[in-house]
Amino acid sequence: MRLIGLLRVGGRSPAKIAARLYGARDGATAVEFGLVALPFLALLGGCLENGLVSWEQEILQQAVVEAGRQIYTGSFQTTNAGVTDAATLMSRFRNAICTQPNGAARITIFNCANVRVSVTQASNYASAAPVSPVATDANGVSDWNANFPSYTCAGASAIMIVQAAVDVPVFFPLLGSTSSNLPNKRRVLQAATVFKVEPYTTKSVCS
Repeated sequence: MRLIGLLRVGGRSPAKIAARLYGARDGATAVEFGLVALPFLALLGGCLENGLVSWEQEILQQAVVEAGRQIYTGSFQTTNAGVTDAATLMSRFRNAICTQPNGAARITIFNCANVRVSVTQASNYASAAPVSPVATDANGVSDWNANFPSYTCAGASAIMIVQAAVDVPVFFPLLGSTSSNLPNKRRVLQAATVFKVEPYTTKSVCS
């Protein structure tokens, strides 16, 4: 009898206490929110990042097309006639990518100073293949392709492939389009345009 009395709390039997605890809902909402909030916020962040990457891709593509017109018309080659250093020409073309046609600095989300450019020539449209900015070694590790940055002077009527690539951070690698393809959780965005250069007047700039 003494043991039964000790098990009673406030005049209630252990069975009644257990039943009350089983039916208690105090704090359940907070626990359920904690279980659902983390994956929900991660999914929301992934969706936002996916949209941001698409926006960055569009900015880069538009910049490459607009800057590529300077090579298409021959104005870039004419302006830089006499310059033979490839690194200097790539730097100047990157500046053209980072500048709007009206001369103002292009508004970008990525760091425009980190854009890498590749200007190559093809013998015909069928063989006009872009250079991959990412290379994978024998161990399956991907990194920047050392052969990607290059510059070939575009002569009149030449078929040119103009490319640009830049790396951006990946914070929510949940969706395939925002998965990283570089070390340190970074992803490469790239854009390209192919065209036949106009027969501009100064044809000796690439000789």
